[in-house]
Amino acid sequence: MALDYILHMPMDESDNSPVAYDYSTNRNDGVVSGGADFKGGKVGKAINFDGNGARCNVSMMATQFLLSASWTFAAWVRSNKLDVGSPTKFIINICFDGINRYHEIHVNNVVGTWRHIAIVRDGNTYIVYVDGANIESFVDTGTLKGFSINQDCYSGDLGVGMVDEVVAVQSALTQIEILGLMSTNANQSYSLDGHDFKEFGIYVSDSDGVVDRPKMKKPRTDSWDNYHGEVVDMSHKYLEPRTITLSCFIKATDRADFMDKVFRFEQLFDKTGLHRLMIDVGAKPLVYEVYCIDAITISKKWNDGLMVGTFKIKLTEPEPVKRVLKHYVTDNPGSDVCTITIKSSKYLNVYWGDGECDIDICGDSSEAKTITHRYSAVGEYYPVITGCIDEIESFTTTSIIVWNKL
Repeated sequence: MALDYILHMPMDESDNSPVAYDYSTNRNDGVVSGGADFKGGKVGKAINFDGNGARCNVSMMATQFLLSASWTFAAWVRSNKLDVGSPTKFIINICFDGINRYHEIHVNNVVGTWRHIAIVRDGNTYIVYVDGANIESFVDTGTLKGFSINQDCYSGDLGVGMVDEVVAVQSALTQIEILGLMSTNANQSYSLDGHDFKEFGIYVSDSDGVVDRPKMKKPRTDSWDNYHGEVVDMSHKYLEPRTITLSCFIKATDRADFMDKVFRFEQLFDKTGLHRLMIDVGAKPLVYEVYCIDAITISKKWNDGLMVGTFKIKLTEPEPVKRVLKHYVTDNPGSDVCTITIKSSKYLNVYWGDGECDIDICGDSSEAKTITHRYSAVGEYYPVITGCIDEIESFTTTSIIVWNKL
């Protein structure tokens, strides 16, 4: 489901991240403080609050999220157990201008159980969904001042629990769309250099090697006389290239359509340089810079009707360890520039996601090096830094860090 998010926070950050990234174009990233951390959540990870000062502060401009218009706010929430007084309810407050002008909705809560809460404003109608069910709706023509989701927990001022998949949309979503937000099963899509496989009638039935750890390179060894075995240098571990095998099938309406799709797809691999393979599994896609050296052999049976062929693509990722970023280019001035500052004694390569790359960055740990890249078109891009990621001494960027290490 493609939505125009005002705020989209998957909460899938690495441990001790000081930022909870907003994956919308607004980049209203949350500032994490007070010991809030990221643990296993409903979908991937979630942010965890201990009630003792843990916070995630998000500053949203009024021009970005208009309370006076129709909107939807939704999140997965879970209470954690307390020694005394564990919360048994979530309390939703929708407040209007005036004295005692609010609607309070109570949601039964089981500690340790995830609940999906969505609040929708559709004109002057307000609807609250819990786990996809419409539990309450009302009409109020007053001036909306704000809303909150609270716990009935009085051990402190702050809640104790976890929050995941926070979204805000400037439209009133339907119940079907709310159920879509709740879905934890992302539909995978595959693309090569920005071309979706489905453009060619190609579907991927299986993929091998995309998340496997590549084979380790043979370490340096010494064999000493009068000693058993060998001495192995394990102070550094380096990996062989990654091998990815995609099992595919292609559908076409007739022979001519079949051949046209096959030829157009195969010609993608004629472009010079590496190819960008992306597997879209949600907010955090898997990204690879690959090449194809093996033949693509299609098994088919000719007939006068629907044509179906099967084949496998064997791809090699020569630089299998990387850090993946996400950069939005909008109409806002300055958004077309991505900035990365790195300190590393090892050389690194940066693939900017638009076909451009910078090779052999850094190589000197005495000072950090700043590199910038200017994009020529509005869109979203995934810069990839490849090399000895674990040996980077310092790293900052204006972009979202999607994968700290992939």
